[in-house]
Amino acid sequence: MIQTTEKLVQLLRSDPRIDASILISYCRIISMYGDKEDAAALFHIFTEQPSDYRRTLLLDSVMRCGDLALAEEVDHFCFDQGQLKEGMPSEVLHVLGYMGYEKYIDYMVDCICANDWYLSKDTCLGLLHLPCESYQERLESELEKVYGQPLFPEFLPALSFKFTNEQIVPRLLAWGEQASTDCNAGLILGISMFGRTQKEQIKYILMEPFWEMYSTGTGSYWWGYMAMQMVELTFSELISALKDQTPVVQEQADCIPDKRTMEHRLHVLHDLLELKLIGDPNPVRFAPLNQERITSLYQDLFQWSNEHEDDSVTGRISSYLGYGHPLLEKYTQLRMRMEMGMKQELELQAWASNGKINI
Repeated sequence: MIQTTEKLVQLLRSDPRIDASILISYCRIISMYGDKEDAAALFHIFTEQPSDYRRTLLLDSVMRCGDLALAEEVDHFCFDQGQLKEGMPSEVLHVLGYMGYEKYIDYMVDCICANDWYLSKDTCLGLLHLPCESYQERLESELEKVYGQPLFPEFLPALSFKFTNEQIVPRLLAWGEQASTDCNAGLILGISMFGRTQKEQIKYILMEPFWEMYSTGTGSYWWGYMAMQMVELTFSELISALKDQTPVVQEQADCIPDKRTMEHRLHVLHDLLELKLIGDPNPVRFAPLNQERITSLYQDLFQWSNEHEDDSVTGRISSYLGYGHPLLEKYTQLRMRMEMGMKQELELQAWASNGKINI
């Protein structure tokens, strides 16, 4: 067991009301460096008060570090007569699916369209990792029942790849243009599940205002960031595209986005980069990892290409939107956070190269 897990267990014993942000920070490190022993220790802590949302946060590390033997323990503690016990968090279904535990696939398929957003979401996320060949017709039927509706079981479209191929993507995109922006996360994730071939589609979704892929809207930006990873769309590509759309010499532009579209794209880029700094792990086990270095992205965003002209992203904001535009302050704050991120990134590299990391 790594020291971080031991410290977290001690913290929970001494202060059961520990702040959730502290818990999440510990769990991120445990998820990166822990193993099945750490997962077992955290699951034991969870079982003491499974209805406490703080203990539920521990399940993320249980899911990422556990094995099938631990999945059996989760089953015995959390289920009764083939379904979740009353009071058990729905996150357990995501945990078991992520760990490859197949016993409750029937039950999970039944829960997809439950009148409970959390139960439906965690069911779908769990099923992403499980064999669903026997349920293809049913999954397709459930999707067709709600296709085109503004509100629907939000993560049902994420399962599209289980019963069809990427030919469904244009239909999912068209659905997104009709769907409520409160209900589009599963569409974004569903398109991304078809992999790198959908990179341009995800880029389009992120940059188009009607999808509202920024944090002040619906919160779908988090799923947009996860979809970026699934299709291997990089921040460097997004920044490059933004610069291409806003040349330093405006007269050289073939087509400049209108102000609203430009603001939207800058907001989205800002909020996605904040998620990169936070470092939330992907809820999909087989998602590729975005390994872009903060130092490189900082240069892409803020460094001038020459000493005579500010052609950075902030320089372009000033040129196109004005020196007093609120986005300048947002990017100034982002710049400071990225400077802290660079320091942490370089420190970690130095310690790793010297073999001095003590998690």
